[in-house]
Amino acid sequence: MGASVHDSLQKKDFKYLFTMISSSKEKPVEQKIYLQAFLANAKTAKDWELIVNGYKNYADYADEDVAITYTDSMVYAAKQSRDDKLIGSAYLSKGIAYYVFKRHELALENYLMAKPYIERSADEYLKYKLKYNIAHEKYYLGKNDEAIRLFNACLHYFKDTNPRAYLNTLHSLGLVYNKAGDYGKSLEMVRQGNTAAESVNNHSMDAYFVHLKGLNEYFRENYASAIEHLKESIPEIRDNKDHGNVAVANFYIGKSLWDLKKYRESIPYLKHVDQALIDNNYIRPDLRESFELLIDFYKDKGELKKVLYYVDRLLVADSILTTTHDKLYDNIHVNYDTVELRQEKQNIEKQLSREMTYRKLLIFGSVCLAIIVVVLTMALYRHRRRNRIFRELMENKKPASKPVSDAPKELLIPQEKVDKILSRLEKWRQSTRYLEPNITRASMAVYLETNVHYVSDVILHCYGKSFTEYVNDLKVDYIIEQLKTDKHKRMFTHEALAKEAGFGTTQSFVIAFKARTGISPNFFSAKIRKEMAEADKN
Repeated sequence: MGASVHDSLQKKDFKYLFTMISSSKEKPVEQKIYLQAFLANAKTAKDWELIVNGYKNYADYADEDVAITYTDSMVYAAKQSRDDKLIGSAYLSKGIAYYVFKRHELALENYLMAKPYIERSADEYLKYKLKYNIAHEKYYLGKNDEAIRLFNACLHYFKDTNPRAYLNTLHSLGLVYNKAGDYGKSLEMVRQGNTAAESVNNHSMDAYFVHLKGLNEYFRENYASAIEHLKESIPEIRDNKDHGNVAVANFYIGKSLWDLKKYRESIPYLKHVDQALIDNNYIRPDLRESFELLIDFYKDKGELKKVLYYVDRLLVADSILTTTHDKLYDNIHVNYDTVELRQEKQNIEKQLSREMTYRKLLIFGSVCLAIIVVVLTMALYRHRRRNRIFRELMENKKPASKPVSDAPKELLIPQEKVDKILSRLEKWRQSTRYLEPNITRASMAVYLETNVHYVSDVILHCYGKSFTEYVNDLKVDYIIEQLKTDKHKRMFTHEALAKEAGFGTTQSFVIAFKARTGISPNFFSAKIRKEMAEADKN
């Protein structure tokens, strides 16, 4: 909206601006323009009543701290008028603002400040409006008899002058009777409320009378009826954004189910109280029990993390109750005193810590045990495998050679040449010339009367081994046979055995032995010595 719109609003009457303020509450930017226009026009008119209403408009739609500031301005403006009615009305509106924000002691303080001004003004409507709001504070502070007396006085006045206020008063009286334990009178207020609503064709309070009937049914231990009525009341009350009464309905549905021993079914309803505290900072003394029930439920289940969560939430609820309901709160009996509650929290935290330590130890122990099992399993597998290989070697079973992926399927060498190479290779093998050190493909080619390529290709094609593997396997097979038949050589060191077989180094002998057999020469020598020693004893 531009400057021209602001200019045009200067010409609008206050009724129009008030209507636009109300209708634009979901559009705060737009609403702010109408709020500013209302107050600016009131100041231009130098009309104190309109100025007071301008600040009241701001207070009605502002957050708590800002709203209270606007009510201060409202009272200041009213005092400038020197009009008792306006000053009394301003203090009354300020008290209502404190009531809305659950600051009940300050609400009552402002109502009492409004009282002498309103009495001097002789305005009957303001007089009973004040009584009505003071009665609500008496109700919240647990002074039921005083609240009933004030509400009854209002009831007689509003019956013929203000239908909606009359319905509100009937409902409020029903709440006080319920709290005082007079459920019969409370239900009578419900009946009168329903009759009056039909008579004046005003059904804005219908859901609240259903809600109140549900509360009475709970306290009369008619739990099924309580659940039915409270559930019926919730949709319309939720549409009114009355989060407090929605929380109350859910709590007493949960309580009804709990008293019917339907504990698990009650939990979601009890949790609504915590959600109302999270979302709207709403709590009142009777709703506190929902946290106690949730603590007990999860304690029985052994779910200590949830117990700890609801202990923390109960402490939050207590801190709010102490601030907003201190006088009433001092008089209610609670199962979990704050000191005991904090001790309970510490105990749970210690228990959770112990359980966490135990779980860590259990996990660590399980991992260690798993590692030990794996290690032992692998050791057992290796032991059995080595014994199997040893037994096969002792039974003259040659180890299977690993297939060579690049072995040629066909030799591009004349067959007569291949036969000649294989014949001479067999003579070379039988003469144990493979025990010579430093055998190379070149020296082998000279002996076989061929070239180095033919040597490698024929060995690879016919034996499935590389040249080096072929020679090393012959050397290892020789050593194995020697160890089996010659008890003196069983005492040879690896170095001596390597030299015996013509290996250039001890390491190359050990590597070749393990590659050929899958076991070490040390194991084979020790095992054969042990078996032969046992055989000699027998």
